Formats: sequence, structure tokens, C-alpha cells
Amino acid sequence: MTDPEVCALVDIDEIRAAHLAMHRLTKADAEYIFYHDETNNIKKLRLGVQGFNVTEPGVFVLGGVVHDGTPRSFDLEPLRKAMRIQRSADELKLKHVAKGDFLDLLTSDKLTTFLQWISDNGLFVHYHALDPLFWSLVDIMDSILYRLGEPRLKELHIYLKADLTALLRANLPETTSLFYRYKYPDLAPENRKPFLNELISILERSDDVLPEFNTMILKGMLQAGRNLPSLDFIEGFTPHLLIESFTISYLTRIAVFKYSSHILDMEDSIRDDLESMKLVSGGQPVKNYRFADSKSEPGIQVSDIVVGLIGNMYSYFAGTTRDEVSAARASLIGTSLKNAELLRDIIDASHEANIAFLNHVTSANEIDKMNLFLRSRGSAYE
Repeated sequence: MTDPEVCALVDIDEIRAAHLAMHRLTKADAEYIFYHDETNNIKKLRLGVQGFNVTEPGVFVLGGVVHDGTPRSFDLEPLRKAMRIQRSADELKLKHVAKGDFLDLLTSDKLTTFLQWISDNGLFVHYHALDPLFWSLVDIMDSILYRLGEPRLKELHIYLKADLTALLRANLPETTSLFYRYKYPDLAPENRKPFLNELISILERSDDVLPEFNTMILKGMLQAGRNLPSLDFIEGFTPHLLIESFTISYLTRIAVFKYSSHILDMEDSIRDDLESMKLVSGGQPVKNYRFADSKSEPGIQVSDIVVGLIGNMYSYFAGTTRDEVSAARASLIGTSLKNAELLRDIIDASHEANIAFLNHVTSANEIDKMNLFLRSRGSAYE
């Protein structure tokens, strides 16, 4: 008989090797100290007869600040004084620095002080940003591309996924109804063609969402999918359950940076999930992470502000058209412009220090909007 304890083991080296190869990461062996917090953790994403269990699922972000070398002792008192944070606040949070949506946050003088403090203290930001809607939809296109097996089409996958996401986000009530009726992601074989036919019908009625050429290419891909023997990634899974948890995001960061130390804000469900997995590396238990109370960890308090800002930023791009983003960027002045530039410089510096610090599971359209707004180094908008 198989020992049940052995079955429960999760080898992080296998996860790590896959990510290093997929993303061509070369600096993951360095030793860093990561401080983690999260925002927009909706726990699960399900479909019901009325739609999603969450009205507007924002972009989930796990991230914070990171530095190399040995652990530091953060003295936040000078920062608190500079930002005029009341002594009654027992820990720093985004709400003490700025409030509102992304554009509102940028108007805060306190945010300017905070971002400058990040830069002056030699800290980098790190984050894993995941758009729940994008993540729930990409398996449709991946299923078609996998079965078609055409290398030239695979080169277009990021654009096809971006267009499909834009189409279905623009028709969200109809999309959630369609998915619910077909028990997505558990399509029955006999529903394969009807499901894709309905997606094509949505596309044909939405000629204002995508450029004509993009519409033509996406339609051709969906039509090709109707004749496939299976759609592997949206058949045979739990009906109506799109995202079961975000634990994999934590696991991946711990695995990729296995030589680093990870200090995570206490999340009981995530802690319990990781403990149940019995993580090992080289046959030995993984001990490179710990959960802590943010009140006793200044690095986690700083990370709360970072992930709150980044989460607001990604959610803004996901819910805003490119033309609106362009107009908002052109209108930035004063403190808002200064903060946008400081945020850009910190993100650019972090990317240059280690490309593995920043990970996006989002549509290519949202990445384009971010580059457009921030004028990111190396982008077409620099």
C-alpha cells in the first residue's frame, strides 16, 4: 500500500523548474528577503444563476517589498511622521496614506512621501497580479490551440486571449449566463459545438468591441474549435467553479525563490493549505517562509500599501478602455503626475533588478494600458 503521507508531499523543485524554463528566469537563485501582503482575495470564483458570486472581482495581487542580503530592521517612525499618520493607528495601511480608486490614490501627497521612501531605502517591489476573469477564460483558447497544434497560431495566443477577454468582459451578463447553462468548465461532449456557436454569436453582435481584423481571426479560431475531438481544459472539471483558491500564487513565489526568505501576512486559510501540502525540496521540508502578524512586521505594513496601490492600478486598467486610460494619463498634473512617475520608476527599477519580481496573469491589453499610463521603460510609450 502507498503511504498517504508520501502522497501528500509537494516537491517545489518541480514547480520551480517549470517556471524557470517557461519564463527564462536567470536570477532566481539569489537570496532575497520578501515581505508579502495581498489584496482582492475573493477566496473562490463561482458561477450561479445570477452570475458570479462576487459582483466585481478585482485583480488579485500578492506582493510587497523585497531587498537582497540579510533581514533589515525597518524603522517606520520617520516615515509615519513625514506622512502625518496619527499615533492612534497601530499599524500602517493604505487607508492612512490615500483613499479611493487608482486615480484618486495618485492625488495623495502622502503617497508621494511613501513612494520616495521606498526608493530612498533601496527597496524593490514585487508582485503576482492575477485577473480572475482573464484566468477563468484563457482555458477556452488554450483548449483550441492545444488540439490544433499549429505552431504559427500559438505565436498569437496572447493576442487571441486578450481579444476573447475583451469580448466577454464587454458582454459579462450574457457570458456568465452562457457559462452557467453549459456548466463551464465542465462542458459535456455534446455541448462542445453549441457552446462555441454561442460564443461566435456574441462576437458577431459585438462589432464595436474589437477591430475588424481581430474579430475575423478570433471568429476563425472559435469556428475551428467546433470540429475538435475535445476541449481538454474546459471539460471534466468542477461545474461552475472557476477559481478554487489563490494558494497556488503563494506556492509559486515560495518555489521560484526557494533560496530566499518569505515573510507573509497571516492568512489562516492559505497557511492551512500550504501546511497540508507538506512542501519539500530535495526531500527535505521547506522552511523558507513564515506567516506573521502585520502589527509586529513593519515590512508587511509597507507591503499593504504597495499591494493596495498595485491592485487598484490593475483593476482600473481592467475596467477602463484604452482611450479613457490615454485621456487620464494626458490630464495628469502636479502630485498625480509625480506619483505616476515615481511608481513607474520603482516598477522599472524592480524589473531591471530581477524580472522574476513582477508577474502578470492578465490580458495583454491591460499590460499595454499600464505601459501607456506609466510610460514604462522599454515600452513603445517611453
